[in-house]
Amino acid sequence: MNAGQVCTKGAVSVSASAPLSEVAQLMCDRHVGAVVVTVTPSDRPVVAGIITDRDIVRAQLERTADLSRLSAGDIMTRDPLVLNEQESIGKAVQRLRQRGVRRAPVINNSGALIGVISTDDLLAQVSEELLALAHLVEEQPKHESA
Repeated sequence: MNAGQVCTKGAVSVSASAPLSEVAQLMCDRHVGAVVVTVTPSDRPVVAGIITDRDIVRAQLERTADLSRLSAGDIMTRDPLVLNEQESIGKAVQRLRQRGVRRAPVINNSGALIGVISTDDLLAQVSEELLALAHLVEEQPKHESA
């Protein structure tokens, strides 16, 4: 398994100029805890940052500004961890842990955004693998007695 196979496809993204109030509403409407901020310098969007629901709350508290007066670019985390779709699950977990983040945009070899990987995605995958291993341990004695 690799990051591209485990990530949630169709990442929710916004431009850096999007008002933060719209970003918050989009997160609510799409039931996501993060959006990817993109810029379009060429023919395809490029990851420029990421905004989490926590970032929005912190911006509101620290700046005491109306969310419609702030833009995505004002509060986004710049230079976010970005994973390539070919990275292994183990490497993805390692890189998330090193950066101390729970989510990361996933790009293809051309640099196009294909999804977002989260600790939820990784936990689901690892749980499936552990369950398969548990079934193997459970079945082994049956095969030995046959």
